[in-house]
Amino acid sequence: MGFLDKMKQAKDMYGNMKKIQQELDKIECSGSSCSGKIIAVVKGNHHIKSIKIDDSLKSSSSNLENLIVEAINDGHKNVDKEIKSTKSEKMINKYNIMRKNTLEYIV
Repeated sequence: MGFLDKMKQAKDMYGNMKKIQQELDKIECSGSSCSGKIIAVVKGNHHIKSIKIDDSLKSSSSNLENLIVEAINDGHKNVDKEIKSTKSEKMINKYNIMRKNTLEYIV
């Protein structure tokens, strides 16, 4: 495989990575705590999109931080489940295989 072929393969891999990133950006999952009184929406890239706190909890801050963390962690867990159950997992596996193959040629 020549240098130009390697460059084309690297360009293709970059294009596939962009597609995977776009697929992940479409995923949104929610996580909750305190019987749904705190809801965190997490995107496929694990960025927090929003946090909703029921008005009944806003006045008591003693355990609020822990409940928010619990909701966010639940959201992250749900995102991971969603990624594994969708075609995104297939795309990520394809990316990992292509990345491994490309690194073998470069090294």
